[in-house]
Amino acid sequence: MNNIHLVYFSPALSTRRIMREIGKNMGAEVKEYDITMGLGQSLDIDNRDLVVFGIPVYAGRVPELAVNAFRKIKGKNTPAVLVCVYGNRDYDDALLELKDICEENGFVAMAAAAFIARHSIFSGVAEGRPDEDDRQKIAGFAQECMLMFQSYDSTKEYAALEVKGNRPYREPSKGGYVPAGDESCDACGICVKQCPVEAIRADDPKITDMDLCIRCARCITLCPEHSRAFRGELYEAVKAKFAPMMAARREPEVFFNKI
Repeated sequence: MNNIHLVYFSPALSTRRIMREIGKNMGAEVKEYDITMGLGQSLDIDNRDLVVFGIPVYAGRVPELAVNAFRKIKGKNTPAVLVCVYGNRDYDDALLELKDICEENGFVAMAAAAFIARHSIFSGVAEGRPDEDDRQKIAGFAQECMLMFQSYDSTKEYAALEVKGNRPYREPSKGGYVPAGDESCDACGICVKQCPVEAIRADDPKITDMDLCIRCARCITLCPEHSRAFRGELYEAVKAKFAPMMAARREPEVFFNKI
């Protein structure tokens, strides 16, 4: 055993929270790589290390920005744990897509999990998740992964981990609404600097470029004045339709390889 790396894309911070919970329960020191604002140089990770990759699910897929960053991270038969976080609807093909990306880059998927957090667009959905029951399941998953890591042999050839999902992956979709600021915006510029796709105007931070915005809700999470939110007739109509459909509680799902 050598190092444990937590690598995550987490604009609204929910994935980061779950990844840190995993790291805490692994019982070892971890290195964190928050790739939300990109990954500058490529990263090569030794096969004596363990990498935990974490992403939020966007319309059933791995966010494109995360895909671009993950492709810069290379392993050498390096063991990996895959984690996706979704807002109680479904994770569709995201976990399978993440597994494919990691395997293409030289990682061996030991385990994978889909955990639930508050929905980043419809914030009333899965409010309070992860809760205590979730945290217990996260802890159990992390501890089992550590046991697998201790038994991992990079010279052996392991069968591919089986996870839920389909190929071709779900076609990504994009709604016709984006976050915007209201009159409480004081133009502090935090959202402008922290937007991973530069979709917020520096001269008027209340305005968001609909063509650039990926609806990651980072600006909403980080706004100190709580000025930014999803608004408008279309958003409210979609919320009224889909929020009740996502109300039934979903439970975490975990997958383990034979090590």
